[in-house]
Amino acid sequence: MRPVYRSDIDGLRAIAVLLVVGFHAFPAAVTGGFIGVDVFFVISGFLITSIVCQALDRGDFSFATFYARRINRIFPALALVLAACAIGGWFLLFPVDYRDAGKAIGFGAAFLANIALLHDSGYFDTSSELNPLLHLWSLGVEEQFYLLWPPVIILAWRWKNGAVVVAVAILLASFATNLLLTPTQPSAAFYLPVTRFWELMTGCLLAIVAADPARRGNAPLLTMFPRHATTLRNVGAVAGIALIAAGAALIDRSRAFPGWWAVLPVLGAALLIAAGPGTWTARRLLGNRAMVYVGLISYPLYLWHWPVLAAIRIARLGEEPPPLMKLIAVLVAFALADLTYRFVEPKIRYRPTRAKTAAAFAGVAVVGLIGAGIFVAGGVPSRFSAGVQIVTRDHQAEAMPAFRLGSCFLGSGSSFARECEDAPASGVPRVALWGDSHGAHLYPGLRAVQQSEGGFTLAQYTTAGCPPIFGYVSVQTPGCAAANANARERLKALRPDTIILVARQWHDYDGPDRDPAAIDTMIKATLTELRQIGIRRIVVVGKFPSWRTPPRRILAQAYRSEAAGLISAAEIPMRDGPPRLDQSEAEANQRLRAFFAAQGAEFVSPTPVYCNDQGCLLAVPGSGTPVTFDGSHLTVASSQFFVRQVARDLLGR
Repeated sequence: MRPVYRSDIDGLRAIAVLLVVGFHAFPAAVTGGFIGVDVFFVISGFLITSIVCQALDRGDFSFATFYARRINRIFPALALVLAACAIGGWFLLFPVDYRDAGKAIGFGAAFLANIALLHDSGYFDTSSELNPLLHLWSLGVEEQFYLLWPPVIILAWRWKNGAVVVAVAILLASFATNLLLTPTQPSAAFYLPVTRFWELMTGCLLAIVAADPARRGNAPLLTMFPRHATTLRNVGAVAGIALIAAGAALIDRSRAFPGWWAVLPVLGAALLIAAGPGTWTARRLLGNRAMVYVGLISYPLYLWHWPVLAAIRIARLGEEPPPLMKLIAVLVAFALADLTYRFVEPKIRYRPTRAKTAAAFAGVAVVGLIGAGIFVAGGVPSRFSAGVQIVTRDHQAEAMPAFRLGSCFLGSGSSFARECEDAPASGVPRVALWGDSHGAHLYPGLRAVQQSEGGFTLAQYTTAGCPPIFGYVSVQTPGCAAANANARERLKALRPDTIILVARQWHDYDGPDRDPAAIDTMIKATLTELRQIGIRRIVVVGKFPSWRTPPRRILAQAYRSEAAGLISAAEIPMRDGPPRLDQSEAEANQRLRAFFAAQGAEFVSPTPVYCNDQGCLLAVPGSGTPVTFDGSHLTVASSQFFVRQVARDLLGR
């Protein structure tokens, strides 16, 4: 027996999915729409626990039946969407992106997408808007809950109030973990189930109390005020809508989330569920036919909307589509969701058999294995010509070892490894490279010049998100000050003849609130201290061109157009400009040159190496390799090209 159907809960599902779809399609307008996922969590906790409680009261709970119903509900539409992404990716995605999509398909089929996304989050993440299965993280959290919660409540059910006590304990522990991790480990707080279970547990508590309050001595609060019960329910429902609306309006991506902010949508959803189906809000708003319809298709709509939106962004090389195109994409997602609800789900969910359940499970498993195969095959690069393969191979993966990530290019930690300095050599100039990730991306080029020409030793002290300024305290990179302090001690011991300073940003790492004059004072003090250490020559490398659309995507699309006969090989561009080029940084480099020259430092601008009146280079001349692997970080070939061009200015010889 299933819980009594409540149309108002389908209406609440509609609010949740419309918020999510609105945020993903129009993030500037629906800034807090991602809280729809939190509403879904409360609903899921309530419905799943209601099913378990009713079965326990009847004495006929079966794990096999419970999980078979979950498979029948979730797997058919999921298998269809995963298969569509695998097929669509073959035609739309270049090898690295298709490889990553294969990984997402595999982890999505295993309901571990949240763990995979947490593992992959980092400084050099690719744009999430181009990941067609990014949204499956929430499905992973729910499925992990479905696996863990039923055995716990079954054990707790033996004691009076046992289920309530356990649910409250899990809720409080999870909420405390959420508050602890959100400020310090925001990605972990967002994706880990332990920081999200309190949201599901809120719905669980509602279901436990509602299942049989008399038996467990949990008389609902409203029964204490029978004369005012209807009024209280209506007030609670309005308050619930208001809390969700406030969350959608006040929360945006700049907030530390979930944290305390998640209380707004969670409490709002809980109030609406607790108020029941008899309120004016439930009848007129949540229970009207349009809302109920959207609620009924909410699961396939949630599955379809993001891959469709990602597909149009991928087709446009990562550029944001115009509003009309996104609106059409949303309508397409609605149509696909309707077809899935009408023709796929009923075949298994409403007319289940063991064979159908096994087929649904096997379907997801097979598609997951196909995704794993795509990943192992590296995105099947043989689909493309040699030129496309050069452009689209994983230049970031090649760059990280060349940058010496983890030892001399710190993503975390504050101490550089022993091998960050070459062994001393008598009579040979010592060169030190100090900076952030834009400093690290010069190391392969400097090392190549050293190996081919010799004549100097090289040291590297680079830290992601951390400019080479003594005493600089970064909000975004907590270890920055300590890493620079370690660099100071190493420089004092090394006493290099030349130091090369590089920063992607000198003034704007932690946003516009930093006082530029104060930063200038810190830079001047740093230069003075470097001279006191005994460093005779200070060279500052300016800002590199930055791209809205990475050059590899521009070049790959051009090769694709050539293969389709739309352009000739001679028309494949060597340079490009706005709007796909964000900044050539020419003006910024002129300002930096004037500032550092006034401090007695030499300045090397990357602008004339990469850019001219026709735009900025997309590929390294003679190799076809993109100049960057993302918006601004140089590929290994580009690093070697740049350093060769400016070696005399960098090394003073």
